[in-house]
Amino acid sequence: MGVELLEALKTQDKYRKLFHAWSDREFGRQKKEEKFIKELQELSEKVGIKDNLIVGSFDYRDFSLAFFTDNIFDVSGLPAEYFKRYGLEATMSMFHEEDREEVLKFQKMNIDTYDSLSIAEKRTFGASYTYRWIHRLTGEEIWQQTSIVPYMTDEKGNIILDLQICMRLNAPPNPAKFHWEFHYTANNGALIKVEKQFEDVAKNTLSKREYEVAQLIVNGMPPAELAKELGISPNTLVTHKKNIMKKLKINSTLELVRIMMHKS
Repeated sequence: MGVELLEALKTQDKYRKLFHAWSDREFGRQKKEEKFIKELQELSEKVGIKDNLIVGSFDYRDFSLAFFTDNIFDVSGLPAEYFKRYGLEATMSMFHEEDREEVLKFQKMNIDTYDSLSIAEKRTFGASYTYRWIHRLTGEEIWQQTSIVPYMTDEKGNIILDLQICMRLNAPPNPAKFHWEFHYTANNGALIKVEKQFEDVAKNTLSKREYEVAQLIVNGMPPAELAKELGISPNTLVTHKKNIMKKLKINSTLELVRIMMHKS
């Protein structure tokens, strides 16, 4: 079942583009990779990993799984070899179908936001999200929360290895919906935290069409694809975007993200 779903995912360019866009860049050389992996192994042994907790690390050069704890089968119902072979694409196949698109948007937003930060800001970056996995043997719907931080970076701040701690929730969150947040400390010392909220504050300000455009912009859809999706010309799209910025009294897409998603 998991392999069949994986093959379906691999036919969709949007997944492959996200998984491999980061790996197209040039990474600085690292000589401490084995040391970092050993530290992860020692960390998981000290913590005493149980059924409700998984520790893992993705290699952002090819989105393979550089490390994960042995209990992956208990949580997923799929063998460790499946994750070793397919990496991030394998984990995408585990998500509940209603959450998968949200996960994709969240991952893209994480990468785009991280790329926009200074080296100092990147060192303080972290993110987390709450989602559903489907156990591939039992069909059980499992709510989990994953926290993510950069673990090994090159001299430019490009993430090479991350650290992900995935915890199974004893009960569904309230409300029982996909949720995410990311945070970092800005150069001026301010703590920036952006999270998804369940009611968008822009709904009362924008027209229905403008709100639709704003959502697609925040989700990271390129202008050409956005115009095609809406069935409008590029010039009309520019007009909508200007009106959105004017009504919300903002000047950038990052400010639009904060308006749409809520900043605290």
